[in-house]
Amino acid sequence: MSVLSRFLTCLALFLLLPISAFAADWDGQPNRYRVRIDAQATRAEVEADLWQQSDMLSMYGVMVVPGLANGQASLVEGMRVSDASGTSLALKDQGGGDFGIRGGQRIHLSYSVRLEHDHYSWPAGMEEVAYHTDEGLMTTGATLFFADGDAPVQAPIEVEFELPRGWHANTPWTRIGTGERYRVASRRELLSNALFLGTAMSETFDAGGVELTLVLGKRYRKSAPLFVDLLRSQLASYAELFGGPPLSKRYLIVINENASGDGGAFASSFSQFIQGDADERNRVIWGYVMAHELLHFWNGLSIVPTDYREEWFKEGATDYLTIATLARNGWLGGELLSKRLENVPRRYLIARYAQGLGMSVRESSKDKQPNRQLVYGGGSLAALALDVALRERSGDKVGLPDFMKVLYTEFARPGKTYSLHDLERIARDLTGSDFSGFFAEAVGSESYFDIRPSYAALGLRMDSFVEEMFISREPQATPAQRARFEAIFGRNLE
Repeated sequence: MSVLSRFLTCLALFLLLPISAFAADWDGQPNRYRVRIDAQATRAEVEADLWQQSDMLSMYGVMVVPGLANGQASLVEGMRVSDASGTSLALKDQGGGDFGIRGGQRIHLSYSVRLEHDHYSWPAGMEEVAYHTDEGLMTTGATLFFADGDAPVQAPIEVEFELPRGWHANTPWTRIGTGERYRVASRRELLSNALFLGTAMSETFDAGGVELTLVLGKRYRKSAPLFVDLLRSQLASYAELFGGPPLSKRYLIVINENASGDGGAFASSFSQFIQGDADERNRVIWGYVMAHELLHFWNGLSIVPTDYREEWFKEGATDYLTIATLARNGWLGGELLSKRLENVPRRYLIARYAQGLGMSVRESSKDKQPNRQLVYGGGSLAALALDVALRERSGDKVGLPDFMKVLYTEFARPGKTYSLHDLERIARDLTGSDFSGFFAEAVGSESYFDIRPSYAALGLRMDSFVEEMFISREPQATPAQRARFEAIFGRNLE
């Protein structure tokens, strides 16, 4: 081959490579976003000055719903982008909030977001997207911002808000100066967080070294002491359970009224709805949701599964440990604990027999929202059974708290994730027993998983007929069974 032929061949290969492979070095400047909310909170005008490293500009967490073919991205209008010299750049709309763009350069981006998200039915609920109240707007970073879709440079991120008169921003980010400017630690912190922009009451307090900001809708201001007491006690229990604090040290909690009563957790925040008043009588509902979402700051956000197949552990172990810690902290008495423990197999049976879900618990998370009864119910059953199995196989020397400490120590670091193999390995190392068969039966099989032996090992009796469940303490329980129950749920729960 001649020198010219080799040159032409190399040139052809060069042109076939993606531009991002030869992207220019980062220019050292921060990525800046400016958000202006109009007086009626119907639109967000966003301007961004960004270093675009890859060939993809993306809106994250897009969920397609009826009427919005591209989910949240369908509410974005007037996207304009130019380079550092002001020359317009072409964007190739690839659907789902992704836009092709030439990478390796600084860009100026502007667009408008129609704040109509609460007009649509989102799979995970509007508390995980955006909604209005008479005191302002709850939104998420992923609803407002575009970011590098592939290979982000670790540039500093700054966000500035221009808000209607009397409004202020509540974020989990670090405030810069006295205005509405914030420093954001990472792309994940920018996009995976709830924000509240408006006039709602907020209270910031320290709980075990974690700074919490609580934003309450009008109906819940009088309930602030109840929320604070529960948050303090649960945070302390979780820090002990995992052997350390969550990765983030600053969190935002937004609470408003909605009939769903659901909630969603983000990197350093969660958004919760409560149905009706929040008092001691219905604390078994709102307190459980709050405690569950708070625990996700450890299991799910500090400790992250490799893929959807371990979503059962992220949700199921969180559900089960929420029940156990609420009982130990005195938020669930004996009767309410029984009701909670009855709900665990009930959800599983509804999924298997009412919904007819035949996939394994691991595979159910591939489509999480329609299959949530199997994800949560089957996951909670598996977590409870794992706790019991760890205790039985170790002579009651270790349980799920010991398991979570090891998992936290090994995997609570940015970018590191765990798989089922890691769960099996940790259980084996703690007990000297092979747990591969246990996991295969509890979450890998498509057949029915019987939880009764696990309940019996705790001195509990389960009576059921179809969806009816009744769990009670067994008077003839052995001392070992009683001791195991008290080790998990605490004393004085007769």
